[in-house]
Amino acid sequence: MLEGSLLRRFLVAALMSSSLVFAIAATPSPPPVPTAAPVPAGIEQMPAVVIYPFDVQTGTDPRIGIAIGQILAQEMTAAGGITVLPVPQGVKRADFLNNARTQHADFYISGYVTPVGDSAAVVEQVVSVESGVILFSQTAQVMSVADVASQSLLAREQILAVVGRGTENVQTRPTNTPAPTSSNGAQVPIQGISNIVSSVFGKHKGSRPPTPGPVVKPSRGVIVAPVSASGAIGSTDLTNAGHELYFAMNTHFKTQMTSVTSNAQQSADTICGANRDNTIATGTLAESSAHRKTEYQFDLFVYTCFGATLGHHTGKASSVKSAVETAVTAYATAHPDNS
Repeated sequence: MLEGSLLRRFLVAALMSSSLVFAIAATPSPPPVPTAAPVPAGIEQMPAVVIYPFDVQTGTDPRIGIAIGQILAQEMTAAGGITVLPVPQGVKRADFLNNARTQHADFYISGYVTPVGDSAAVVEQVVSVESGVILFSQTAQVMSVADVASQSLLAREQILAVVGRGTENVQTRPTNTPAPTSSNGAQVPIQGISNIVSSVFGKHKGSRPPTPGPVVKPSRGVIVAPVSASGAIGSTDLTNAGHELYFAMNTHFKTQMTSVTSNAQQSADTICGANRDNTIATGTLAESSAHRKTEYQFDLFVYTCFGATLGHHTGKASSVKSAVETAVTAYATAHPDNS
């Protein structure tokens, strides 16, 4: 009886053990966690850049600014190492930074072009989308489409230096930096665009007096802030006033734009940043009509980096351009050293 009881207990224990072994054997082992493949050396995400059409003076064919933006974009794309986004159209300068952020760009390039005799002065600025700070600014005298194209190589060089892939330190070049005489063999096969830009350069070569040499400008520069409206002003007139303020100031002083859109006097410290050897120029535009004639009044305000008023001059004329130039000329006469 005792032996039978022991036998039954042994059989039950054996059965339970075999069931446990079976359960363990039947339970699938978890699949191995895959390990991420190592990124090959030298493979990094390229910085993304958006290039905006360059601003032109009132009365100048706006297609020139669009063409220059397209040429810079094509040349930079051909050089490689940077992702160049499509050149946007119809974006206001005040919206450049937000638009670049929407496109997930790392940098944006904008600028100005001013026809001067048989050549043109091209101002090019590279802005960090992350901080909104101008990292690189240069002014070059260009006389051909190849000269325009070569400016993209300088901007590309600075961008690659910022992201640690270049050999040069980032620094602002002097505003009288001469333009390269070639595009290092690069071609610009853009039908129509080359003709538009070329029409500015040398179209009447020999029939015009020689282009005067570069103006020696004082070391203290001007940062142009957005222009505001006094009363009802059309958006086109207000935009033109901002452009003309830049062009007029750049005739006398080393000039750049700020991406800060808040009140210039209150934001003077932010606008100047670490470089205190600058002044800040802005203004208000008003329009009045009498005897079927429209008159514009531009009040120019120039501030120090501490927000103190350095100058206030008023220009009145039948065009926005003339009103702005009158006020700026008065300031340049009173403050030839911008101080």
